[in-house]
Amino acid sequence: MRVHFPSIVLSLAIASAVYAAPAPHVQLEKRGWVTDKLKELFTKAIDTLECGACVAALIGAKDIAFLNKNWVLDAVNELCPALAKMPKDVCSGLVYSQGPVMLDSLLAASLTGGDGKAICFHVLGACPAPAIGSGTLTFPKPRPANPIVPAPSGTQVDVVHLSDWHVDPEYTTGSEGACNRPLCCRKYADSPLTPTRAASSWGDYNCDSPVKLGQDMLKYIPTVAKPSFAILTGDVPPHDVWVQNKDTVRPIETAAYNVMASLGSNIYPTVGNHEAGPTNLFPTKASGGDISWLYSGLASDWSRWLPADAINSVKAYGAYTASPAPGFRIISLNTNFCYTLNFYLYAHTKDYDPNGEIRWLINQLQAAEDAKERVWIIGHVSPSQTDCIQNWSALYYQVVQRYSPHVIAEQFFGHSHRDEFALYYGPGAKSPQSAIATAWVGPSVSPYTDLNPGFRLYKVDSKTWNVFDSQTYIADLSKAASWDASGSSPDWHLEYSARQAYGAYVPIAANQPLSASWWHNVTNVFEANGAAFQQYYKYRSKSSSRDTDCAAGSVCAKELICDMRAGKSSDSCTKNSSPLKKRAEGEEEQTAADLEALAKSDPEALAGADRLFKRADPKPWNKNLCGLSIGN
Repeated sequence: MRVHFPSIVLSLAIASAVYAAPAPHVQLEKRGWVTDKLKELFTKAIDTLECGACVAALIGAKDIAFLNKNWVLDAVNELCPALAKMPKDVCSGLVYSQGPVMLDSLLAASLTGGDGKAICFHVLGACPAPAIGSGTLTFPKPRPANPIVPAPSGTQVDVVHLSDWHVDPEYTTGSEGACNRPLCCRKYADSPLTPTRAASSWGDYNCDSPVKLGQDMLKYIPTVAKPSFAILTGDVPPHDVWVQNKDTVRPIETAAYNVMASLGSNIYPTVGNHEAGPTNLFPTKASGGDISWLYSGLASDWSRWLPADAINSVKAYGAYTASPAPGFRIISLNTNFCYTLNFYLYAHTKDYDPNGEIRWLINQLQAAEDAKERVWIIGHVSPSQTDCIQNWSALYYQVVQRYSPHVIAEQFFGHSHRDEFALYYGPGAKSPQSAIATAWVGPSVSPYTDLNPGFRLYKVDSKTWNVFDSQTYIADLSKAASWDASGSSPDWHLEYSARQAYGAYVPIAANQPLSASWWHNVTNVFEANGAAFQQYYKYRSKSSSRDTDCAAGSVCAKELICDMRAGKSSDSCTKNSSPLKKRAEGEEEQTAADLEALAKSDPEALAGADRLFKRADPKPWNKNLCGLSIGN
């Protein structure tokens, strides 16, 4: 999941905008003066949020970083509590873990040659989207003139989809559930003796999963399914991004995978943005940097489920391919190489295929086509999401067009924490006839933020490996206090069956899968039938009572439906935007002390401290999607 900290990024950028291309011999004598200027410049930047101001800030940051990177970082760290509305310890952790990579990328980037606008667009939404420059792919063989999709066998198997586990070993029952940090339900040094909202033992809407929530869910799954296998679409550690490093995330990951092993079925995982420590930061061959410690650790953890050749691939790329059954293959991608908050990517924005993963994917799919295999692609960040860099997403879309629907049977992702889907189309207008593939975005196990915990169960044909039904199971976390009071467990239950819920509007034959064409027709119903759309919108949050409204026929609804038809991020109708807001004329600046006092007296009124760390919701009507824009 994405944790959004754009104000910190902008602070880093502006930290040296006060200097206009200083000569190398220039010496800065007074850091206090620098900080004062930063406050003035940052205030002006918030008041404008203009593309030119953002690019100028990046150029200034690059200039000062040539002299001394620590001057930039120290200044931002001093400014952060008031500007980002976060406690000092959170600010320091983020600035000194994320900042150096951003500054290194700025030093390598051509900010006046287009890189500046690209960074400002992808990270802050301050500039218009740059033109797609990744070009047209070449493939080993042309697409068959008449590709054949196999007929279903009539035999179905159960497959479980887990996503965004986000377990928090430091979750503390009875602690503050409405705190002034990105992640609550922990004992912090400044936690109140009497919490405003005491965390239940089973979880809270503002927190990640206590260990026992995941354990209880795994005990429940065998009561409703006999999984042939499961997929896990990334993100195991919690959202304590300001303290994450390799020494903190690796033990959490290993312990969580040990818990998941109790399911008793093979699990095919993928790597999420939170698996890294610091979060989001996955170096490429071009950028330099070491992530081998993570890939080696994951390879060890996953060795109970994957064959030796897949484990070797994980060690090398963080990606792999494996065959759960004859004629069927899973390709697990490392989509962090398209993630907009992977700051390593901005050192070389013209490297449209970092680490050659798209080319590797093509080779795997070509081998599958030659062998007449069916394929599932799994990953964390969906290429349909605005969190995926548009050039990479455009390349991926070409791959899906080339190998669907005769090779690629289905795609599965996570990251948004919501129950969603996105469609892919062949050339021409988007229609039921041109719809060729579906990307299933799985709901999170974690309730972070304002969602119920859940998982999906797919009914899958054992020959075509197409999904015939998608069933979402949830627990209503609003009842957590009563579970504690009665000594009972969560009320895991079937929330809905996609086939039953939407088949009532778009009838489907028993021997037909939930195809992309069928889903396109369902989106047509959402446009014409307000009740049907509201049903979808309810399921999207896993029936959370804390979700915001999105009226049928509203801009919100129109953009959501557009996004369902947007398999590539550049087609999305929800655009990148910064949560920073212009300060109204005459409005006084709040100090860090003011914000701390507000957090203690009225936690629900403080939108800044934790919302900057939740996934930046591209929909303006919903500010509580998962994730510290630092990665969800």
